[in-house]
Amino acid sequence: MIRCLLALMLAAPLAAQEYIVTDGPLTDSEFYGVVSCAARPGQGCNEPIVRWDQPVVTVAFEPMVPSYPTDLAREFDRVLDTSVSQINSAAPGLNLRRVAKSESAHVRLFLQPIRSGDAVRGTGYAELDGTPIGAAIVQVYWDDDRNLTEALIAFARDIPINQAGPIMLEELAQAMGLMTDIRNPYYETRSVFSEDSNSVAKLGVQDRAALRLHYPAQ
Repeated sequence: MIRCLLALMLAAPLAAQEYIVTDGPLTDSEFYGVVSCAARPGQGCNEPIVRWDQPVVTVAFEPMVPSYPTDLAREFDRVLDTSVSQINSAAPGLNLRRVAKSESAHVRLFLQPIRSGDAVRGTGYAELDGTPIGAAIVQVYWDDDRNLTEALIAFARDIPINQAGPIMLEELAQAMGLMTDIRNPYYETRSVFSEDSNSVAKLGVQDRAALRLHYPAQ
């Protein structure tokens, strides 16, 4: 059986999203529990822990529609490479690799000709099409062994260019199985998983620790 989960990345900070509210700095273990399985500090998981179990996890853009802003598409193309590099450097047991649009990929990126608040359309996935989007949305699928099998990421067309890097990095990290954000002022400048900030362009210390725990060296 294949299962799936959606995670929304919304432009408006008060809009609904899957996140855990915490206060002040967390330990690495607490932080990992939040982002990997929606565990509140000191409590157990509320979501399954899922991860990729592939020698190579591939990622590629789907063909872009002509109405998507060219400058934003160009920036997303650039920051995909830097995001892949950051994630690989933090996760010794993961090999994430970008491939050409013409190749089949485990993680598929859709540049959507819609604005924040509109519904996703035209991806061909019934669970994703028709879902309102904020800045971006992630959908992951996993099997009965809780191994990820596929991930989809869609991006709206009205994302500010200076937020393209942070949003790409967060969405790609979430597609690695770290699906829950943190609402906590302490992490607004320290983590890509901050619910209320799109300003963190590099993985924070605890972001890297979480990826290392999720994908330890083999």
